[in-house]
Amino acid sequence: MLATPKTNPTFTAIIAEDHLAQTEMLIQLAEGCGIAVVDTVSSGEKLIQSYLRFVPDIIITDIGLKQSSGLDACRELKHQGYDPFIIVVTGIMDVRMAELSSELDSLSYLVKPVTEDRFKKSIQKVIERMDNRMRLSSPYLSKGQLLTCRQKICDVDGTIIYRDIHLNEEHIVYITKYGKETTITLMYNHVGHTIRATSSLKQLNELSTEQIFQANKSQLVNVKFIHQVCADLVTYGNYEIILYGVQETVTLSRNCYVHFERASTIIK
Repeated sequence: MLATPKTNPTFTAIIAEDHLAQTEMLIQLAEGCGIAVVDTVSSGEKLIQSYLRFVPDIIITDIGLKQSSGLDACRELKHQGYDPFIIVVTGIMDVRMAELSSELDSLSYLVKPVTEDRFKKSIQKVIERMDNRMRLSSPYLSKGQLLTCRQKICDVDGTIIYRDIHLNEEHIVYITKYGKETTITLMYNHVGHTIRATSSLKQLNELSTEQIFQANKSQLVNVKFIHQVCADLVTYGNYEIILYGVQETVTLSRNCYVHFERASTIIK
């Protein structure tokens, strides 16, 4: 069956729940609120891996997952610098767990069975918080220019989703264009990962400040992550950029050296 394209759902979410019936119920509630569920997981470790892959707007998580707690997984993501909207769903009303949930700035603590009305109220909190966050122009905790990227992903039903994600350029190390797809390498608290987008290199370059410059015809680099620039031993006239936190190097072409010089002035 061919996937059906869907443009700009209100939000995307991951559901972390280790009981199949509960997972199916939460999927129905989420989709009923216009939320695209991009993945479902049953352990805290997989929740972290899935979040780094999809970077959804919302995490809907049970506390008692396989291997590790949903709260522990969310705490680790917060430690890495992410700030997802969190809705906690649990079968037990535990005051201590509610306090821990509050410390993670979760928007709701829902005790099973979750009703449609209570779930919708939780989503309304997400909408209000998202509006406030966008007005403040910062989807993450640190300051920096926002880059809005278009991303193509699939939800759990196989539906293709085109959505806009907002990245803080302070965390972007470099951007590479491969055919029709763009790979963005990010760094949070010395932990790196990549996301894929469909935005063009030109679009991202125009959205960014001068600290992100064109290094060659298919790559942009954040000057703040440059460790060293040295002569390219293979191609005369080109240079090699060594970056903090990643093993890959980036070629600085002779034609783009002026962009590097201009970007370098902002960190002096």
